[in-house]
Amino acid sequence: MYKTLLFLHILGVFLIVGGVGIATALGIKASKSRRTHTIADLSGLSIVAERYVITPGAVLTLIAGTFLVHRTGHTFDEFWLIAAYVLWVAAISIGWLILGRHTSALHKHARELAAGGVEESDELQAEAAAPVGMVFGLVQNAILVAFIYLMVVRPGAKF
Repeated sequence: MYKTLLFLHILGVFLIVGGVGIATALGIKASKSRRTHTIADLSGLSIVAERYVITPGAVLTLIAGTFLVHRTGHTFDEFWLIAAYVLWVAAISIGWLILGRHTSALHKHARELAAGGVEESDELQAEAAAPVGMVFGLVQNAILVAFIYLMVVRPGAKF
């Protein structure tokens, strides 16, 4: 059972890392384009990565990780576990409430402009390059690095 839980936990982390990498690359590419169809396509793919790769990975990581805590005899009062759960909530909140909304609004705007026959838009490019995406994307990536550090090093873990 331990090996299965560990596999699922690590699989979840790989899904998160892969999805975040894809969403980040798509966001960077979208921020450099003026073409409405391109931004619509890239933001649409980012939404797919967020909904069908990152979120399932995050849920899988949380569930498998929680069962691993019980299976390995750790307790929920250990610093590294408390910090990991706090970081998980922070990352999910940033992803769903800030970055996800930004990407969805961008996608909707890009589709509307493209449907209206607009080929290029400086306004849309500025929206794609808005600081909210870059700043919160960097914060979320830093949280992910800190989360992985906690899982690997487990500072203050009771063995």
